[in-house]
Amino acid sequence: MKNCKNAFAAFLCLLLVFAMLPGIGNAADIKLTVPASGVTASADDGNVPANVVDGSLATRWSASGDGQWIQLDLGAAKQVSYIKMAFQSGSTRTFTFDIQTSANGSAFTTAQSGVVSSLNDSLQTFDFPDVSGVRYVRIVGHCNSVSLWNSYTEIEIYGSEPSGVVNVSTSAQLQDAINHASAGTTIVLANGTYTQSSAFVVSGKNGTSGSPITIKAANQGQAIISGGAALQISNSSYVTVEGLKFTNSGKTAVLLDGSNHIRITRNKFALAATGGDLIWLQVSGANSNHNQIDRNDFGNKTDTAPLIAYQGDGNGHISQYDVIEYNYFHDVGPWVDNGKETIRLGLSGISLSDGFNTIQYNLFENTDGEPEIVSVKSSNNTVRYNTFKTSQGGVTSRHGHFNSFYGNFFLGDGTEPKEDGIRIYGNDHKIYNNYMEKLTGKAILLDSGDYDGGSSGHPSNPSSSDLAAQWKIYRAQVVNNTIVDSATGIIVGSGKTYAPQDSRVANNIVRNSGGTLYNEAAATNTVFEGNIGYGSTLNNKSRTSAEIWNTNPLFTTVNGLQKLSSSSPAIDYAKGTYSFVTTDMDGETRSVNDTGADERSSATTFVNHPLTASEVGPGAP
Repeated sequence: MKNCKNAFAAFLCLLLVFAMLPGIGNAADIKLTVPASGVTASADDGNVPANVVDGSLATRWSASGDGQWIQLDLGAAKQVSYIKMAFQSGSTRTFTFDIQTSANGSAFTTAQSGVVSSLNDSLQTFDFPDVSGVRYVRIVGHCNSVSLWNSYTEIEIYGSEPSGVVNVSTSAQLQDAINHASAGTTIVLANGTYTQSSAFVVSGKNGTSGSPITIKAANQGQAIISGGAALQISNSSYVTVEGLKFTNSGKTAVLLDGSNHIRITRNKFALAATGGDLIWLQVSGANSNHNQIDRNDFGNKTDTAPLIAYQGDGNGHISQYDVIEYNYFHDVGPWVDNGKETIRLGLSGISLSDGFNTIQYNLFENTDGEPEIVSVKSSNNTVRYNTFKTSQGGVTSRHGHFNSFYGNFFLGDGTEPKEDGIRIYGNDHKIYNNYMEKLTGKAILLDSGDYDGGSSGHPSNPSSSDLAAQWKIYRAQVVNNTIVDSATGIIVGSGKTYAPQDSRVANNIVRNSGGTLYNEAAATNTVFEGNIGYGSTLNNKSRTSAEIWNTNPLFTTVNGLQKLSSSSPAIDYAKGTYSFVTTDMDGETRSVNDTGADERSSATTFVNHPLTASEVGPGAP
């Protein structure tokens, strides 16, 4: 106060002091909207939770007992400063309660405990230090001064939008908000349909790792991009797109063009069919890297062209270090011979470029588009821990080198045709720890090629037709896989010109009731060791028992899968040294390795397991 020279200045100073006190409401505080559908409670006696936001003191929510609660959902993260409450018979009894806040609806923090109301029927204000990042406010009742009832007539929450939040409800507002966005901006789309003749364009916009630009639905799946609209993100970085629903027609729903650190998460892709070619999500352009496509729902798709396509930068390079995970891909079809991949990771012309991309923890169900559900056409990528269920086609390393395929579950129904596992071409691929059951097509195929790219895999000046060919395999390693009740086992070679060379087939189990379990369809120098086969013709060449042992692996059923029993001869039977096999198909650590994808264990729950629809897509953890 020493700088206050007169009474008026002293008054202004006093106002400033109060404004700076924590928890005191300020001019920016507004009443935050809570719809009736956003109010829930632990119980009620017929006086329902929605009554506390109907604007009437004549209605109420009531529940008897200490600890009964009522919860208000603000729809998105807000800053909460204080609340107002009114109570049933508030002038004759006091109510005791706690005020709690939460960002996610599961972990709550107490903003104020043991609050006691005054004797008054009107709205009463309850102040507390401002809390940021609040979506849920919960009032936990501790009864009243004369009975066990918690009975509230109205609850109002006051606060403000966090800095940088822009709420939009029209297409024009959405594009304008995008145009003016900067690091830390969150654009929240109200429920409704957003459409225009051209794409919504995010161009030259750059967030940061700590302050991304976010475009999100206020309520997941209720902000719909439709008609001729789409979303194009060009020359941008650190942008998150969350919770939208894409139903647009004739345009790629999301195009990532020359952008990096883009996250596409918890969206629903359900594009209208055109009867022609349509890519649903495309990644292309220079300086594309570290993008994440996760927890989305993709389906149904009848149009040709890939659902997700990596197109490269036009100069021979693919996007790098991207992750595609926890997505639900479903209902792709009808079948065509070529051109309807679920994921195409590259093109012939960029197949020799290193992607270092990862496709993991996705569920592919009824993806019956064409022979290649996942078509890898680039190098140094990983496909792991995915589940392929009753889907025609399989995973193919169509082009490129040094790709790894491990820990995947291929679950057929034994009926639908062309349910495949893994097929490869090129150099230095690894296939291990995969589980395949009831497949009607080719389980594992080391195919012969129609072009020899050489031991190095990098011939000088290959032509476009060379790059489009099926390349001879060098040094493939097929290790510790399990194939059961399928039409085929492990096939090495075919009738094409260039048979696989210097490859290894080791420590696998094939237990089928028909076909040739280890089918060498071409003469090769492939090394076999530590394999087990049982139930049908073991091999069409002359292999020793050390190479392929004809013995019953003695499986037992665990969670629907065929795994090693305690008396299985596969326990500790693995041969050779394969340093990359450190865990099994369940994610459990291997010690002295067992043959097959499973390392014997008494456990019944596992980190890695066949995924269900509840574990992927927009509602996934």
